[in-house]
Amino acid sequence: MHAIQQSPVSSKTAASQSIHTSNQEESERIASFVMKNTLPTVVVQGLGFVGTAMVAALSIAQHSDGTPCFKVIGVDVDSEQGQRKVSKINAGKPAIVSSDHNIDQAIQCGWGEERLMATTLVDAYQYADVLVIDINLDVQKWYDKNELEYDVDLSIYRKAIESVAETIKENALVIVESTVPPGMTEEVIYPIFEAAFERRGLDILKLSLVHSYERVMPGANYLKSITDYYRVFAGMTPSASVKARRFFEQFINVDEYPLTELASPRASEISKVLENSYRAMNIAFIQEWTEFAEEAGVNLFEVLKAIKRRTTHSNIMAPGFGVGGYCLTKDSLLADWSKTNLFGSASHLEKSIAAVHTNDQMPLHSFGLLKKALGSLENTSIALLGVSYLNDVADTRSSPADTFYEACMAEGANMLLHDSFVSYWPERKLNVSNELEAIGAQNPEVVIFAVRHSEYLQIDAESLYRLFSSAKVIVDANNIISDEKASCLSGKNIRLIGVGKGHWKTLL
Repeated sequence: MHAIQQSPVSSKTAASQSIHTSNQEESERIASFVMKNTLPTVVVQGLGFVGTAMVAALSIAQHSDGTPCFKVIGVDVDSEQGQRKVSKINAGKPAIVSSDHNIDQAIQCGWGEERLMATTLVDAYQYADVLVIDINLDVQKWYDKNELEYDVDLSIYRKAIESVAETIKENALVIVESTVPPGMTEEVIYPIFEAAFERRGLDILKLSLVHSYERVMPGANYLKSITDYYRVFAGMTPSASVKARRFFEQFINVDEYPLTELASPRASEISKVLENSYRAMNIAFIQEWTEFAEEAGVNLFEVLKAIKRRTTHSNIMAPGFGVGGYCLTKDSLLADWSKTNLFGSASHLEKSIAAVHTNDQMPLHSFGLLKKALGSLENTSIALLGVSYLNDVADTRSSPADTFYEACMAEGANMLLHDSFVSYWPERKLNVSNELEAIGAQNPEVVIFAVRHSEYLQIDAESLYRLFSSAKVIVDANNIISDEKASCLSGKNIRLIGVGKGHWKTLL
């Protein structure tokens, strides 16, 4: 009996020893990697869309004589997804799928020269001469009786920062690239380092803490959005800003894209959320004009082309399926949270929040057009072409396809999913076809073009009809089908509906 009682304890002890041994081996692997050469060590915390691009950019950074600038360690959380990302980097592959093959080549370069590795062990932070924080600070968002509600929980982000503060050396350069509520670096992150350094007997004045937001654009210019794009930064101290500038100059093309230094981290933080809030409001603004143009029988794309000839209006947005991704869907909320929670304001960023609300509902406009055309959608087979949030990108975070999918399913529709880059939709836990022929073979009654993937843009009218000859309705929700293609298809007993294309009422 005694032996039976001891067995599970012994098993647990063995498992604990196994984990300890595994961590010890990993720790030794990291130390061995760092000792291979005298290059400065840059650690990137977080191997998501931003972290992957940063790792790639750092891997190919060179001095004027062609010698490499850094050795790089990517760190991600010890989870199934994190381990998968780490395994990819350690095999010389990017952690994120992209249409930009320069990312693949850059990571292959760093890995092949043994200057790039990845791990889930926070031990790596102790070796960082420079540590770049690229972890997400998520916002929980929901609707209560059509009222937008949200919550910003700092606990996970704080824990990640604490793991750095408890490990890093005192003279390191720490760069916060995460999009955070304005005031976060000064009011939350710096105090975490202060407390940890006091416990560790380190001099906080030797730490160089900087906020510098990225403008990563997944897609064809994924890598260049780091290396060949404008960068904004601000240090907690003048010396921190100097160190940051020298660091950026080693991997950013500053001759063509000069750095912009702001007066304080909170200014840099506001800059990021303001520019994204501006873009989100621009999109929300055009939505009501989209609906007006449809009612008036006007081609809004033609109107916008005319307006853009005036250079002051060249960045006006166009009609579309919806807004998705990590930034535009929540950055205004981070700013609003900061305004009331970190700066004690009694007022909110009402116009910016209203824009988020409008953009969240955009996919329901396409859904409404479809409902108006068919009435009931029960048992209707609908081919949704595009579940990512952006063309030629395998990113489904906050994709507008989610809202559209949910609305169709609530009506009893049968959904067929296709995407050129996404094979699995994690938010919905659904497989997605990459073969248009396979979708067409299921004879959908409705086809909706949601994302401007290159594959969709290249389909001619005859091929489109061949693929979807069973379709009664085709909805162009993202200006994918030209008037010429639409005219060809309308002659084949297919009803064409276009978001922002009111002129199709009389043209077709």
